[in-house]
Amino acid sequence: MDKHAKVLFSIAAAFNFFAAMPFLVAPQQFARLIGMQPVPTDLVFPHLVAVLVLAFGWAYWQVARDPVANRTIIHVGILGKSLVVLSVCLDWLAGNTNWPLVLIVSGDALFVALFVHYLRRRPVLAA
Repeated sequence: MDKHAKVLFSIAAAFNFFAAMPFLVAPQQFARLIGMQPVPTDLVFPHLVAVLVLAFGWAYWQVARDPVANRTIIHVGILGKSLVVLSVCLDWLAGNTNWPLVLIVSGDALFVALFVHYLRRRPVLAA
């Protein structure tokens, strides 16, 4: 068992689970806390964000359990987290959001780097 993968992807799963909870259980209160404007009144979009973040968390948990069989999930995670970071940063630069959300997704940027590093250190072995 790859202990590094178990630790890295378990932490990534926990990060996603914790990141999703405010959007799932208290989206309006969380939006106010981080200064989002306007505070969402239609909760379907915060809830959709939450369930997608939870789904990715579950996927990282699967990687932690078996990184070889679930290697493609790592690639999807890199893509997903990169797009989240890009989207939030572009919105921040355009003045559509504020720095607390950028700070939150900086965790995603860190995981992108860690996932890429993991894949580079463990290339696919030829059969």
